[in-house]
Amino acid sequence: MAPIKKTSDKKTEKRKQLKRSDYDKLKRTAYEYVVVQGLDQKVVANMLNISEATLSKWSKEGRWREERESRQHTSSVDVENTKKLLSLLAKQRLTIETQIQTAINENNAEEEVRLRKKASAITDDMSKINKTLMTISAKNYTLGVFIDVMDEIFNALRSYDESLWAKTVDFQGILIRKKTIDIG
Repeated sequence: MAPIKKTSDKKTEKRKQLKRSDYDKLKRTAYEYVVVQGLDQKVVANMLNISEATLSKWSKEGRWREERESRQHTSSVDVENTKKLLSLLAKQRLTIETQIQTAINENNAEEEVRLRKKASAITDDMSKINKTLMTISAKNYTLGVFIDVMDEIFNALRSYDESLWAKTVDFQGILIRKKTIDIG
């Protein structure tokens, strides 16, 4: 079946043929929005003026859901999420400090003790999360692993397009030298 795109007139639901290059470009754009940027498929279907069924089909065929989930569980995402959590706890801790000062000013010793216990628990949580952040922030791969992955990627590029690969040879050397310094 030939690729189709919805027209903007939803009443008539006319469909028109797309050139293969336009179809591929539309599919790559949808992929970028759904997998890389994490947008909802329904939103993307509306943005690109394609049916949700078409987008769902592309997603299933390309296993976009699995890739999107993998991208969301990278160490860089984990670091960012952990930093956000730490920031939220710090804000809660500051709010409790204000409440402690209010309790002191009002001579409410019972409330002050309750709030100090709560603040202590948050501080303990912050300490544990900070330790986790330090662990996941650390580079947890060796230079050998990096080079193996890089070789696999660039060998695949060479098989795909040798002239494009040849243009990256200098870049490959620069990147290996940089990683040798970074990782050791």
